[in-house]
Amino acid sequence: MSATTVEETAMSRINLARAGHLRGVAAVDRRLRRSGVVVGIWFWAIYALYAVGITVGNAFAGNDLEISALDSTLGAQRWAVLWLGVVATTSLLTVHVAAGGSRRSLAGGVTRCALVLGAGYGVVTVLALLGERLLSTSLGMTWRRLGALPFDSPLTVLGTVAAEGLVVATYILVGACIGVGFVHARAWGGLLIVPLALPAVMVDLATRTGVVGTTANVELLPDIDHAEVPPADGIATLLLGVGGSVLAVALAAVVLHALLRTAPVRPR
Repeated sequence: MSATTVEETAMSRINLARAGHLRGVAAVDRRLRRSGVVVGIWFWAIYALYAVGITVGNAFAGNDLEISALDSTLGAQRWAVLWLGVVATTSLLTVHVAAGGSRRSLAGGVTRCALVLGAGYGVVTVLALLGERLLSTSLGMTWRRLGALPFDSPLTVLGTVAAEGLVVATYILVGACIGVGFVHARAWGGLLIVPLALPAVMVDLATRTGVVGTTANVELLPDIDHAEVPPADGIATLLLGVGGSVLAVALAAVVLHALLRTAPVRPR
């Protein structure tokens, strides 16, 4: 009887701990997701005005824009969600732990939110690109992506949804890692930005987008005055891009969990 009671007590404690962890993950996810939606609404509203304005303006001026308006900003949505990740850890760590949450549940909540927001941003990004293409072609202009993954069939469009979603998820997690770096070392944590940015560099290279991905694929043909970033083609390129992006997200999540395990509740 006593053995059964001990086992039941142990299981009860395990279940309570698991339930507490899941509640903590869900709470962090909800809070950050609300912020991410607000950031997304503002970003995409401003982007829509910019894209329509620059496209229509060039059409009336008799110019051919050629390149996607979003790609010409080198993936500006990255920087909005990077900020979200930084704020996530620097503002929530103390409050979350003080409320009884664990560092592990904070990391889990940030990771879950990054994936969910990434999926949403990926869909919106591709809808924006399709809208750009439709508007440009209807105005008699050519349109193509600046580098990036293939975007010429239903399959490659779906692949781009996944890739762009993983880009956003990676940058949220990288921002969270940078925030934890500041929590660990205050101003000296700024020195950690370079090594912590590795997943962001990986996802840029994998998707051939952003500052690093675009720069890495510049072709100086026939000379520097005619430099361009040609679009990619082939399913193999798409699969490598999505696969590399998955690895970047996984690496950023592992680094975040490792940093949060020893993060002080108050900066030293």
